[in-house]
Amino acid sequence: LSRCGYEVECAGSGEQALARLADGGFDALISEIHLPGPVCGITLMQEVRAAGHEIPVIFLTEQETARIRAALDAWEGVACLQMPLDVDQLKAVVASRCSATPERRAV
Repeated sequence: LSRCGYEVECAGSGEQALARLADGGFDALISEIHLPGPVCGITLMQEVRAAGHEIPVIFLTEQETARIRAALDAWEGVACLQMPLDVDQLKAVVASRCSATPERRAV
């Protein structure tokens, strides 16, 4: 995504992502559903939304189950991509979810 002009910030855990997202200023959240530690991707999304950040969320998962799909369908602005990741698909989803030009920030 950096090569496409997006500013990307990485976090090593859900807790780190929450800390970075706390100030706002991000245009998207891209996260695996299963993260190390107590904050999984879905919890991360719920915390971000509860803090008032209505940003698009793109989840990555190796195993999209019916239970995961049902949980994600309840949330607006959420996409889920299957791994291994198709980079062109990710770029297309990010471009469609972030309503502006690349210079946007994603964590």
